[in-house]
Amino acid sequence: MRLGRNGLIREEEKREGDGHTPAGIFPLQRIVGKKKRNIRNLEYNEIRKNSHWSDSPISKNYNQMIPYPEKGAVSLWDSYIYELFFVIEHNTKPALPGFGSMIFLHPWNEDKPTSGCVGVSKEILDTIISKLDGNKHPSFFIQILE
Repeated sequence: MRLGRNGLIREEEKREGDGHTPAGIFPLQRIVGKKKRNIRNLEYNEIRKNSHWSDSPISKNYNQMIPYPEKGAVSLWDSYIYELFFVIEHNTKPALPGFGSMIFLHPWNEDKPTSGCVGVSKEILDTIISKLDGNKHPSFFIQILE
């Protein structure tokens, strides 16, 4: 497993582009991926070629998936890390500009840190998804050990 290049930080201290992974308890509610899937009782959004995630704090779409490109939005189609991922519900409801965006649990096969997401092998991600049931209100716990 890989975390952000600057380690963990308390969720309330997370800022856009700081390279930290936020610590906290995050509900696992949304999965996003490139293929049709049946996910037990969790929201699933299928990526299309024009799917983007707004990473710009000045956008009205900040920290949201959108079906078109816009300035500061990242294409979800072009990278293996967006083939299948959980949205870590940090700064999503509501999204406050500048407090961090695009925090995902996604595939990661590199021997280096992420930019702030949690990266795991595709096999681990597939196992997590196969075991989850949204009716049981699963959460993802990221903790700073001192």
